[in-house]
Amino acid sequence: MAPKVGMTFDCEKKAYEMYNTYAGLVGFSVRKSRTKRRKSDDSLSQKYFVCSGQGLRKNEASQKDITRTGCDARVQFSISKENVWTVQKIVVEHNHYLASPNKIHKLRSQREIIEADRKLIGQARRSGMKPSQVFNFMKEHYGGEDKVPFTKMDCYNEIGRERRQYLEGNDAQTLSEYLRNKQAQDPTFFYAVEVDKDTGHIANFFWADGQSIMDYKCFGDAVSFDTTFQTNKFEMPFAPILGTNHHKQTIIFGCALMFNETIPSFVWLFESFLQAMSGKHPPKHNFHRSRRGNGSSNCSCIPKHSPPPMFVAYWPKCCQTSWSYN
Repeated sequence: MAPKVGMTFDCEKKAYEMYNTYAGLVGFSVRKSRTKRRKSDDSLSQKYFVCSGQGLRKNEASQKDITRTGCDARVQFSISKENVWTVQKIVVEHNHYLASPNKIHKLRSQREIIEADRKLIGQARRSGMKPSQVFNFMKEHYGGEDKVPFTKMDCYNEIGRERRQYLEGNDAQTLSEYLRNKQAQDPTFFYAVEVDKDTGHIANFFWADGQSIMDYKCFGDAVSFDTTFQTNKFEMPFAPILGTNHHKQTIIFGCALMFNETIPSFVWLFESFLQAMSGKHPPKHNFHRSRRGNGSSNCSCIPKHSPPPMFVAYWPKCCQTSWSYN
C-alpha cells in the first residue's frame, strides 16, 4: 500500500510498518530521522521516516559513504496531542538504483527473524551447534544464503540475546562474587563490569591481578589482544591481553569476557585496561580481529606511539642474550 497524504495511524509502530512495507515492495530501506517536539509539553509534533540513502556522512573516509547518496525520498508525519499520526508530506523520487526483488529481503529495514526462526536457532544451539554452524544450518533450511531473510550478523545477535537470557541467573552472580572475593584477598586485584544500558544486564567483564599489573609495568612495551578464543559454554569470546617477558615467555596483563563485540564494548575494555594500569599506554599494540570482524588495528582510547629508536635497536639483543641496556 503506497502512502497517501491524509492517512492516519494510532501509533508510531503502525505508521512505520506502513512505510516500511511500501519500501519493501519498491526496493529500498527505511530509517527513522528528524523529530520535532512541542515546547509546551515536549510531546512529539512531527516525525520523518526517510530512505536509508538520505543525507551524506560527515566522515569522508567512511566505507559506508556508498549507502548515503543524499536521497530525498521520505514520508513526513504530523502528530496530534492525542497521538494520532497523519501523513503530511510524501516524496517518492529516489536518486539511486532500487534493489531487485531477489535482494529486497537483505535490506536492513526488511531483514527480520520471525518467531519460528528464533525457535529453530534456539533448538540448534541447544543441540550443541556453534554460531557459524547454526547459520549454515539456516542456509540449508532456506535453500541457500540468498534466500535466508537475515544476515549472519543478525543470527549472531539473536544467539547473543539468548546468551544474555542464560546469564541473567546464577552464572553472572557467581562470577561477580568470585571477582569480589579475589579483590578481598588481593588488594591490588582490579576488575570492572559493564552493564548494558538498554537491558540493565551485565555485558562485559575485565580483570587483572596484582602480578599482571606488575608485569605490565616491567614488560608493557608491546601488547597483543585477541578475541578469537571460544572455550566456554556460552560461546562468549575470552579476550586475554598478552605480552612477552625478557625470556620470550607469554605473560598475561589482563583478561575479559565479552558478551557483545561492539565498538563501544572494545572502547570500554581498553579504558578499563588503562585504568587498571594507572593510565600507562603501551608504546606498541597489536589487536587481532574478532570472529565477527569487529576487531580493529587501533583503538581511539589507546593512541599509537612509536618506541624509541634505541629500544628497537637493543630489544632483540636483550631477548637473545639476557643483556640489558641502561
